Amino acid sequence: MPASLHTASSSLADHDADSLARHLDAATGCGVARGKRAAERAFRHAFANDASGGARWSDGALAEAGIGAWARPTLVALSPRIGLTVHDRAPSSDGTVRLLLQAQDGGLIESVIIPAEEGRDALRTTLCLSSQVGCARACRFCETGDHGLTRHLTPGEIVDQYRLVQRICSDPDRPMDARVDAPRPLPPADRPGHRRRAAERPVSNIVFMGMGEPFDNLEAVLRSVELLTDPHAFGFAPTRITVSTVGVADKLTTFFAGTRAELAISLNAPDDARRDHIMPINRRFDLAALRDALLAAMPAGRRVLFQYALFDGFNDSLADAELLADYVAPVRCRVNVIPANPGPDPSLVAPPPERVDAFVAHLRARGVTALVRRPRGRDIGGACGQLAGRARLVTLRSPGDRSPQASS
Repeated sequence: MPASLHTASSSLADHDADSLARHLDAATGCGVARGKRAAERAFRHAFANDASGGARWSDGALAEAGIGAWARPTLVALSPRIGLTVHDRAPSSDGTVRLLLQAQDGGLIESVIIPAEEGRDALRTTLCLSSQVGCARACRFCETGDHGLTRHLTPGEIVDQYRLVQRICSDPDRPMDARVDAPRPLPPADRPGHRRRAAERPVSNIVFMGMGEPFDNLEAVLRSVELLTDPHAFGFAPTRITVSTVGVADKLTTFFAGTRAELAISLNAPDDARRDHIMPINRRFDLAALRDALLAAMPAGRRVLFQYALFDGFNDSLADAELLADYVAPVRCRVNVIPANPGPDPSLVAPPPERVDAFVAHLRARGVTALVRRPRGRDIGGACGQLAGRARLVTLRSPGDRSPQASS
């Protein structure tokens, strides 16, 4: 893991095991190996048994967890508490839930809970995480990029999105506290005749596809993934975490060296002229440079997910499908075709369904593994490219007024 992140944070979730071991070593001279053993016990106590959302965190509690007196003062100075609050929850007609979250400095981010549709994946619940407050990449189809970048999220703020959502999804009958502001408890899952709802299913997949460009905050993203996948903490499988990028090609080697999480790359155009038009990153790393960097960095046996947003009359012809098939042919990959969602540019809209189907059919005929990712949460502004609509990120009312501030 990168060692350059600021480690003076008071949040335990800003650390992975390596950084916490170094922190303990710096404070006590214990040695990194001994510090790591203490870190693992601290994570197990604070996170692996975090069903209530607030583990006991005191000298006595850490002693009961088997942590030596030499480490306890340093650990007690760190807080295991969740640092985000839920400011608003917007449920969609399709079961998707968009969360507007507030950081301690007032910064607003959005996360999205996406239950799978009925079928073989019906028990899957995907959490879409944010990595920044805003985004500097200014893609023309994306609401987040329309506002610019405010700041990076810390590793703890990234992990806390998962912790909050897991509380919402996996324990619907426990009375909600101020951090999970629900108007009433959800009905008991074991009530006779009750069908377990998507919002009650624990998170099974995580995607870094919310607000921000994850590769612009890569150290924090990698550290948060390390903590999420730590078997002593949250024990998430790396293959169930996907990090998306617009194509920051010079950081691909760092990504693959730092995690076994999956990679997604947004293409959205089959040639440089059109990609330049909608994605400024292409002027720095054009399509050829991006593919060359990917082929050089991607370890044997890995594959990448290419995401291709489909815009009516812009990139959706069969000739465009042919160009895309040629581009991805040398790469072990699959392609997700995404009918465009409403965004800041009114000229970029989804094509009719029959053109979407024809585009995907042409890719498949060329031997490309391709599928359509149907829009989810579009009616509440939770779909791809819709996060952080200007109308939703309004000035907060006074702390005493808990009424929702985010409009759909």
